[in-house]
Amino acid sequence: MIDPSVAGRTYPAPRPYAVSREKVREFALAIGDALPAYLDATAARALGHVDVIAPPTFAAILAMDTWRDVMADLGVDFSRVLHTDQRFVADRPLRAGDIVQAETIIDDVRERMGASWLTLRTDLVTDADEHVCTAVATIMVRPAESRDGPG
Repeated sequence: MIDPSVAGRTYPAPRPYAVSREKVREFALAIGDALPAYLDATAARALGHVDVIAPPTFAAILAMDTWRDVMADLGVDFSRVLHTDQRFVADRPLRAGDIVQAETIIDDVRERMGASWLTLRTDLVTDADEHVCTAVATIMVRPAESRDGPG
């Protein structure tokens, strides 16, 4: 089980992330959302944006970058992790040209049903110190298997 005293630990991303038109396009097509504002700068500008915007769930890419450090710090193998809930609270869409830094905070750790449940909050801030989005995820960490089998 994960010690609840780890709540409050912070994990900044190892480097800023440059949001590009191509990465937004690839992500939008991968999730099957061909909204013109995700794919075409002219369409995005027609809606009042300065460039293409990313689907709201694009923020998960940046959050996952910090999760590697969280799991390494806690000694958790990703094969034991089940992502159970995700929500995004955006001040504005991520857009091509943004340089974004992510930082994940362990908000809560609880034990339930023989597993550890973590609430991870990731804040995304531009290089101009503008808050763009907060991604909040709940993950379940299954106990490590013993040599005698699951447990």
